[in-house]
This record gives sequence, structure tokens and C-alpha cells, in this order.
Amino acid sequence: MSAVIANNGTSPPDVQTDSSSKMDSDDKGDAHQVHVQSPARSKLTNMATFSGIYAISGLMTSTLSSYVNGQVTTIERHFGFSSEQTGIIMAANDIGFLVIVLFVSHIATRVHIPRFMGFATVLFGISGILCALPQFLYGAPSPSDDIVMGNISKAASAGASQIFQGQMCDTFNTTKLGRHLECQQPCPGQCRVCTGDHRTGMVLQGVAKAPRHPLITTFVDNNIERTKTGFYMGIIITFGVMGPAAAFALGGVFTRMYVTLEETNIGPRHPKWIGAWWLGYITFGGAACLFSLPLFCFPRSFKRDNPQEKRKTDTTQHFYEFAVKYMKGFLAAMHRLVKNPVYMTQVISSCFFIFAVAGTQGFAPKYIENQFSYPAWRANMSMAVVMLSSACVGTFIGGFLSRRFKMGPLASLKFASVFQMVSCAGTGLQMAFTCQQPSLYNSPGPLAAIDASQAGCFDGCTCDDMDYFPVCGADGRTYFSPCHAGCLEHLGGTYQNCTCIGEGTATAGVCDYSCPMFYPFMIGLACQALFGTFTIVPTLIVTIRCVEDKDKGLALGFLSFMTSVTGPVLYGKVVDDICIQWDNTCEGRGYCRLYDNSVFRWKLIGSQFCFRFIGCIIVFISLAFAVVRKTFEDKPKAGKVEDLELDHAAAQDMPRETNNDVTKKLSWGHV
Repeated sequence: MSAVIANNGTSPPDVQTDSSSKMDSDDKGDAHQVHVQSPARSKLTNMATFSGIYAISGLMTSTLSSYVNGQVTTIERHFGFSSEQTGIIMAANDIGFLVIVLFVSHIATRVHIPRFMGFATVLFGISGILCALPQFLYGAPSPSDDIVMGNISKAASAGASQIFQGQMCDTFNTTKLGRHLECQQPCPGQCRVCTGDHRTGMVLQGVAKAPRHPLITTFVDNNIERTKTGFYMGIIITFGVMGPAAAFALGGVFTRMYVTLEETNIGPRHPKWIGAWWLGYITFGGAACLFSLPLFCFPRSFKRDNPQEKRKTDTTQHFYEFAVKYMKGFLAAMHRLVKNPVYMTQVISSCFFIFAVAGTQGFAPKYIENQFSYPAWRANMSMAVVMLSSACVGTFIGGFLSRRFKMGPLASLKFASVFQMVSCAGTGLQMAFTCQQPSLYNSPGPLAAIDASQAGCFDGCTCDDMDYFPVCGADGRTYFSPCHAGCLEHLGGTYQNCTCIGEGTATAGVCDYSCPMFYPFMIGLACQALFGTFTIVPTLIVTIRCVEDKDKGLALGFLSFMTSVTGPVLYGKVVDDICIQWDNTCEGRGYCRLYDNSVFRWKLIGSQFCFRFIGCIIVFISLAFAVVRKTFEDKPKAGKVEDLELDHAAAQDMPRETNNDVTKKLSWGHV
């Protein structure tokens, strides 16, 4: 019948081709009806179309998952969060993933995958909108009224204006009154309940992310020739790797807009500037919901013989027998994996690489902002360029070289060992690219710079030494605050009558200073990421070739599970320990206003280097095990293993479905 339809382009009148009949056939398990369809629908229900549509949908969800990494400073400044708190928010994504991933792997062969992924993508969109909810519930301070107030030397307006203009030289000794008035206004500390909204949204993102890689890989692999799986999954993976780059790029655009989307007289370099962080969540969340709709139109299977239906019937009728068989098989398979030294060293090394990259993924933009005195939008744009020029290109080149030279597992392991060391060396070199900490004149802290000619220039101002609000004087020097510069007035965005500044004027923000190390640092970061991502595909080949074929799926699932545990909370704690000047809110300590750049460099980049170095040592140990035990000598030739059937119950429930998930993790873990 299908041959007649294909040749003539028409279907017999008694054959139903509408979408409802297709839905019914899915419920009844009649996979044959999927092939009885019009030519137009046949063109839409094929793997090329599905891969293209889901690749775009996956790009939206991948972008949404990575978006928070470029908004750390902005969110901290808006709600008064510490880096440890933002680390907890980022870790909530992994918590949601870990809770659901094993269950999803278990049901992968029992559900209508396109529809299931449609619902998961919708959940992704909802989670993004939920993350943006605090902006609409609690709002943000508006600088408009504050900026137009003009002269704020009077006590009545001191507290109300201090948020956006800093503390002025107070010759009337009304500092305490000003601080009291400031605390009568909504302050960031009162919005700490926003962490609950954000964490909930991130947990939902993790839940929605869990089925993305297992189910998609299963659907693709079950509906085409296995020799073509890599090609179609390569399309989907490439778009997924582009997600972080898109998140940083558009995040840079959004952080150039003020959070309330209104016109202001302050700019991104202003100490109190808050970018429109919420706009990305709305944009990507809405786009995810929109691109989820076509997924509901695809059938359960493109093949006549649908193994998913057979599996569903068998397991529902014999659930108890299946459960017992599954648990026995699962435990036996795990025992074999744990006893495999090559596999376990690969898992442990991947965990170290992933843990190392948690710092780059979550806090690299913050590092660039503070180390090189760049606004948040420029730091995001810089990270976007690195991701596009290194992670995407490196992943492609690594896969191309593996195919071009037909690397076996042992050659792949040697290749990965060499380039991991090159990437680790690049991380070490990054510590040499730094800028000198800008001097803060009249500062009460350890970074103080004193000019003897200015002695006593602000003695009568009763300045608050905890109120850090940097201003750039007309003399090119950065002062701790307008008060510490002796400024008496603020008119039209300019501080005037500043007794410590010869020209008498200043503007908000740190003065620009010459530092030639930014571009060498970014080039080093790009090269480190490029060589690191060379190893993604070779490492994946080693992982699936060092275990028995029936354990391959479980091996990838366990690796995916282990590498999901990253360290954003620990890195957040490390970053908080570097802080030397905290924001003080009505409820206590808020976000960090000033870091010690030298310590920041050694702790953040140094910790990444240590974790990468340990990972490299373990990779060489894995290579030694492989050579001594001749692990790969009895394995089938490359390209043949994929044609073998997985006959183990545990492996069937965690099939090659996790290939994409592991690849996504490794794409960050080797950056």
C-alpha cells in the first residue's frame, strides 16, 4: 500500500490520513498507519525535519539554562545576594536534574517521545517566566526621581538620594539621619524571598532538562539507521553548544538596558546600575514555549515496527517480573562498571574537569568585570565570543579528527591525554594575565592611596567608611565615595565643589585605567577552551569502548549522573571570601561591592588549574591501565559496536540515550 502511495502521490479513499487517526494509531500501537500518509505529511514527519525543529527548540532551552551565568553580578546587585546565594541558585538546576534523570531514563522507551519533549520544553518556558517573576512582584529602584533632585547636601534629602548618588560631604553631621531615612525605603535585603522564586524556577529547569538528552537520543537512534545517528545528533548537539554563546551575547544586550527599561542619566559603569536581567528569562522562556508546539505534531515512531510499543506491553503485563529482573541486572552491571579501572578513572577525571569548569561557567563574567574593570554587558559579550570561537569550533574539530583519522579507543585516549595537558597549561598561563588593582584615594581599607597634599580635605564630612561608592575625579583618580572626595553637591550627574579634587568635579564610577592584559587573557581563555573541547568526542569514544556492549548505556548514564554534581556553591563561597567591601542593607550584609583582584585571580584561576591538573593525572592513569591490561585489544573494530544489540535490562533502560547528555556536560567540562 505504501508503495502505491509513494508512486502515485494519492491515497485510497478508504484510508484515513488526518491527524486524529494518527493519534489513535499511536494509542493502539498500530505503527503501520504512520506510513499511510500524504506526501506533504511524509515530508514533515521525517528525521531531517524533526532534527531541525528540535535543534532550534534545544537551542532555546540550552540558552535559558546558561543565561543565569552571565547575570550573576546584576542579580546580586538587584537583590543584595552574596555569591554563595547565587551559587545555590545555580546549583538548583542540577538538583532538579538529579532528582528526575534516572526515572526519565527508565521510561524512555515507554512514552510518546515527541509529545513528552513538547511538554518538557513548555515546562522550560514556564521555569524561565518564573525566574523573572521577582521583578514584577518586587520591582526595582528607579533612578529617575533621584537624579533630578539636584542638590542633595540638605539633611532632608540625604537618605533618599544616597542610593544612586552616594553619600555626600555632610558638614551638618546628619549622616545618621540619612542612613535612617534610607532604611525606611525598600532595600535589597527585604527581597531575599526572591531566592525562593529563583530557586524554584531553576529546579524546574533541571526537571525539564532531564528528559531532553535521554529521550531525544533514544528517539533518533530508534528511528533511523544507526550509522546515521551521529549525523543527526551532531546537528542537535551543535545547536545545544551554541546555547551558552547566545545566552552571553543576548545577556550583554539586556544588561545595557536599565532594569525598569526607562531612560536614565546613569550608565552601565555606574556603581548602582542594574541591567534588565529579567528580560532574557521572558524572551527565552516565551521562545521555548513557541518552538515546543511543532513537537506535538510528530508521530510516536517513523518506523513500521515500533519497539517502544512492544516494550510497553511487555513491561505493563509483567511489571513484577520486570522490576526484579531490572534490579538484578542493574546491580550486576554496576558491579562490572565499578570493577573496571579504565572506566572508573574516566568517570573520576571527568568529575574533576566538570568541577573545575564550574568556576568558569558561573563566575568568569564576574572575574572579567572586576579584574579588568569592565561593565557586565562587555564581560558577557566577551564570553560569547569565546564560546563561539572555541567551544563550538573545538567540538566540531575534535569530532572531525576522530572520524578523519579513524581513531580507535586507545588512540582516542592518547589524543585526549595530550590535549587535556595542553588545556591545563593554558589555564596556568591565564594567571599571568592580570591588571594592577586600581588605587582608591582616601579609602579606609587595605587598598587605600593617600596623597599628602590632600590631608584633612574631608575631615569635617563625617563620612561613613562602610558606604563604598566610587567616583572618578577630574584629576583621573578614583575616590572611595563622593564624601571621601569632599564633594558637597550633585548637579546634572556631576559631583561639584569637591574639596579633595583640584578641579573640584567628579563623576560616578571607577576611572578608566590602562591595562593591556585583557586581550591576552581572552585569547588564552579561547585557546584553553579550544584545546579542551578537542577531547570531547575522543573521551566519549573511550568511555563506550572500555565497557561491555551490554553495559554501554548504563555506563553513559552513570557518567552523566556523576558529572551533574558541580560546585557553584563552593565557588560562590570562595568568591565571597575574596570580598573586602560589602554592601550594607537594612537587614545586614548584602552583595559584595569590591574584591581583592590579586586574591581573586589566585583563588579562582588557581583552583581551576588544580582541578584540571588532577584530572589530567587521572587520565594518564587511565591510559596506563588501558595499556597494561590491554583493555581495547579484544574489542570489535570501530564502527561495528554500534550495530550490536544491548541485551541487559539495565542497559536497555539507560541506552545510548545519554550520549548527548554526556556530550553536553563534557562540552562545558573541557572548556
